[in-house]
Amino acid sequence: MHSFVIRAIKRPIARLLSSSPLVRTSDRIEAAAVALAALLVVIAAPCAAGIGMIVHDNETQALLAQGQSRHVVTAKTVDDSRPAVSPIPSAFTVHVRWQFSGIDHADAILTDGALKVGEPLQIWVDNNGNRVDWPTPMAAVDIDAVTVAVAAWVIAAAVVALAVTATGVHVSRMRDAQWERDIRLLVGDDSGRTNSSQ
Repeated sequence: MHSFVIRAIKRPIARLLSSSPLVRTSDRIEAAAVALAALLVVIAAPCAAGIGMIVHDNETQALLAQGQSRHVVTAKTVDDSRPAVSPIPSAFTVHVRWQFSGIDHADAILTDGALKVGEPLQIWVDNNGNRVDWPTPMAAVDIDAVTVAVAAWVIAAAVVALAVTATGVHVSRMRDAQWERDIRLLVGDDSGRTNSSQ
């Protein structure tokens, strides 16, 4: 006695290359889509890393430019600091004066602690002596580059996943249509395409 065992072919490559008569064209299309998707997701990883490196290089160049155009100077407070109108409870406002290239400058700035009149405070200024923000820290450049690389890979993987899902829906419709046609042929209800015994 011979036994007939149907084994499910789970791996896409195995389904794609199988010579089994149970594997239909729609199964092969679906398997090819899954295999291609896996390849594209793997290829997207170094591409995303390349995008991250470009962002890192651009931000590093901008950081170097900031380093050439920003300078640290010591300012002195001209009055006692007052609590600032800010959601941060430890923020204070204080008026300061500083000198850059022989020119006096003054401004009101936010600090994270209370200061008394005459206290020194380090601030950053541009080439004209105007106050500017602190330069971007190098750690922020690294974080930006990694974030962009991961986001690019996730977007690529999501697009590939959507394409595979759309292919799967289309293949399922094809498969259902084939089954319906085969069932009609089996019961002899397809406009006389099969011979029915009386």
